[in-house]
Amino acid sequence: MADVWYLALAYGIICLGLFGYLFHLSRQARDLSRELNVLREVLTEGRDEPLWEDAPEFDEEPQALAAERLAGSRPAPGGA
Repeated sequence: MADVWYLALAYGIICLGLFGYLFHLSRQARDLSRELNVLREVLTEGRDEPLWEDAPEFDEEPQALAAERLAGSRPAPGGA
């Protein structure tokens, strides 16, 4: 029982490392978010509407039809 403090110390070091890593990741995510906002501002400068509204709609075709079309374009397994 005298060596239990080694275990507690090891868990403490692991927890500190984990919290430090999570803090580092949160700072990176915040910095990336800021950079993304700057890029959006630069790209939408002089436009009346944002760029992402110009993106094509991907939900135009029902998923069942898309699956059938995809299945028809692939060769059958085991076929030459």
